[in-house]
Amino acid sequence: MHKKLTTLISASVLCTVMAAAPAPAASQEINYNLPSAEQVEAAKQSRRNQTVSERVGRRLMTALDLYTEEEDTKGAIAILVEIDPSSEFDTAYVNRFLGNLYAADGEERKAYDLVKRAADADVLGHADQALVLKLTADLALQLEEYRNALTYYGKWLQFTGEADPDVFLRIANAYYELKQFDKIVRPADLAIQAYEAEGEVNKNPYVLKVAAYYETEQYKEAIKVLEVGLNKLPTEKVWWSQLGMLYMLTENIDKALQTLEIAYLAGYLDKESQIKAVVQLYANSSIPYKAATLMVKHLNAGDIEKTARNYQSAASSFEQAREYAKAAEMYGLSANLQETQAEKADFFRRQGNAYLRAEEYSKAANAYMKALQENVEEPGRVYMSLTEAYFYENNFREALKYVQEAKKFRDQRRNATSWEQYIRQKASNRGVSL
Repeated sequence: MHKKLTTLISASVLCTVMAAAPAPAASQEINYNLPSAEQVEAAKQSRRNQTVSERVGRRLMTALDLYTEEEDTKGAIAILVEIDPSSEFDTAYVNRFLGNLYAADGEERKAYDLVKRAADADVLGHADQALVLKLTADLALQLEEYRNALTYYGKWLQFTGEADPDVFLRIANAYYELKQFDKIVRPADLAIQAYEAEGEVNKNPYVLKVAAYYETEQYKEAIKVLEVGLNKLPTEKVWWSQLGMLYMLTENIDKALQTLEIAYLAGYLDKESQIKAVVQLYANSSIPYKAATLMVKHLNAGDIEKTARNYQSAASSFEQAREYAKAAEMYGLSANLQETQAEKADFFRRQGNAYLRAEEYSKAANAYMKALQENVEEPGRVYMSLTEAYFYENNFREALKYVQEAKKFRDQRRNATSWEQYIRQKASNRGVSL
């Protein structure tokens, strides 16, 4: 029955490496050289066997019946707090029992104080002492008293000699919370070994190891941990993106792209930042068409925010891929979302340039006109571009009109004069009267 009560506290402490950690504390060392089974058995045999007094025993049984039969935790507690044990053993036994009840009732601080006293008395039987040491450590961890948690986990390890993976994991977690990152890897490795000995793979030791290496800027070591972890747990979605980002951080662009591409195709990337990372990797790896089409796909789907910057990214990639018409479309969408008139004008100008390269001259002319309407900088250059658009559309009258506008700007005058002559000659050859 005591085992049942203690079990209520098991698994009460979860490994959450993203929680805010307190200020660093003095180092708490753990002795991982565990006693052998023979040494533990010898200590068990040499331990004094005691029983509670009859008076205390009757009260304990009454409290236990209330708790187990009627699920009256508070009633059981009320009985036990009235006991005034006379011997050290009775006191430790009652403290342990009462501590379990307080823990079951959600009063962890009272529970911790009582079980710690019972553990420190060191008079309980071997099994009970082992349970109370572990419970003290678990409650200390739950109460964020990390150094005390480490102390009692260390005592439990030396008392039982058990390579318990959950205990190793909690030790690693306590070190993380204390920001003693260099202390995390050893217990995390022991946790991994112990879990595997039980035929289980638990992700949390890997998470803690990655966190330890990341916090100490040992990125290549963090990569190794994730590579091993993904071999064992390939469906851990977050690890794929983390591994890809770490490859990027270490400038291993090829592996970063390979990793994130696999994750994307498997459907593991669902955040805007993750998808944009793949887009950026395609662009950096000279695969601009994939960069552009991926960006557009997720812009249209609403997975990526429709911003001027994101449309500009798609436009630039399409332009690099020589998909000028598609680039022009994206520049136009970007222009419409720009905040200032000057930016709008500049992006309409870029749209015009892209349409000009795509040989869609009418659309190019419309874009240049919008740029001029928005008071684009260096309008002389835009008038010259407008001239080209109309010229290649064989609209010589409009070409002549705008080349004459371009001549009004000193920096374009020489070029515009040459173009004017060319336009007149071309129109004459075509029999067009200007």
